[in-house]
Amino acid sequence: MARLKIRRFLGWALAGTACWLMAGAVASAARSPSHSSQPPSDPVAAAVDDFYNLQFDAAEKGLDAWLEARPNGLRALSYRARVSLQREMLRRELLEARAYGENGDAFRPGGSPAGAPLRYEIFGFLERLDAAAQTRLKQNPGDEDALYWIGASHVTRAIYYLTLERSSLQALGEAKEAQKYNTRLLRLHPDCADAYMVIGTYDYVVGSLPWYTKVLAALIGYHGDRARGLEELKRAADDGYWARTDAETLLSILYFREKRYANAIGILENLKQAYPRNFVVPQEIARGRKAQSDWRSAAREYDDMIQKHESGAPGFTQMPAAKIYYQAGQVYAHLGETEEALRDFLKAAALPEGNIFVYRSELAAAAIEMKQNHGTEARARYERVARAVPNTGEGRTAAQALKSFTSNTGSR
Repeated sequence: MARLKIRRFLGWALAGTACWLMAGAVASAARSPSHSSQPPSDPVAAAVDDFYNLQFDAAEKGLDAWLEARPNGLRALSYRARVSLQREMLRRELLEARAYGENGDAFRPGGSPAGAPLRYEIFGFLERLDAAAQTRLKQNPGDEDALYWIGASHVTRAIYYLTLERSSLQALGEAKEAQKYNTRLLRLHPDCADAYMVIGTYDYVVGSLPWYTKVLAALIGYHGDRARGLEELKRAADDGYWARTDAETLLSILYFREKRYANAIGILENLKQAYPRNFVVPQEIARGRKAQSDWRSAAREYDDMIQKHESGAPGFTQMPAAKIYYQAGQVYAHLGETEEALRDFLKAAALPEGNIFVYRSELAAAAIEMKQNHGTEARARYERVARAVPNTGEGRTAAQALKSFTSNTGSR
């Protein structure tokens, strides 16, 4: 039982990191004053910028071109593996924090595992990275970059196992390997703040376990401290070289968990400015506004996303439109602004069928139409949903509404 709880809790952190790293800002090399010597025309930095903006095809093209001339580039190999992994995670809608909450999609058993070609591609780049890093470590056991990037390789494997293979045990093993390399990195280079990214995450997660589980965890080799973990992550965020922005984004996860919503939103607002093509960041800002009960600000955030999507703004054409329209409608419904809510529900309902948020929007629109005495329109919506997805909660709700509708009609 203790192992199960620890694996699940560590799994939450690993998967959450995957999600928020995608929503993060420009690679820390592009922002940190300590990296001012890096030329702005660095092709890898440009590819990393595309990566964090969710422009995976452009990132892939840039990284492949770099690796063709420099096949052992550690940073490029790391990000190339992550491009393939997180493009698939985006396709499966596993880049949003909601997927890693209680009963989130990331923790549901089953699912379709990654196909052999994708696994071969991801692990091929990671194996090349490992081999190149180990060669450097044989020549210089204290090679700072080699230690950092081989640790990052194990983090990527952990995220792969957890999100695509649903194997928390294998993910945990990779996480421990990542911690081992970062502990070694910190021991050899005490001023290397990057190492605190993984170490701080580990300390926070294990330190957050219930006391009775924590005792059992200590018996099987897990030790951590919640407050220390936050301090370590803060140090990585403030002073890190490669991991600076990644630590900031992970801190935003933990601030949400600690209900420090203002702190989380503050980070996210900066990331939104840094990555204007990333549509995941504003979704998380809207989530934070709702957690603060600031529904008006949440509505403005959704309106901004919708405007960018409808105007074809770079990056936002690939936004999950049905879901965003539906969530916007929910916010306006909470505000009591029925016409605005119906407007957004109808926009989602008009999209091609096949997305569950289309059907949820149909139901929400029908409920409003019933209140407006537009029974004919509402009934047509219930019939469409009941016919399209009969074996889902949405389909059953629609079928029940139709029964009630028929009963009410017959009593008149």
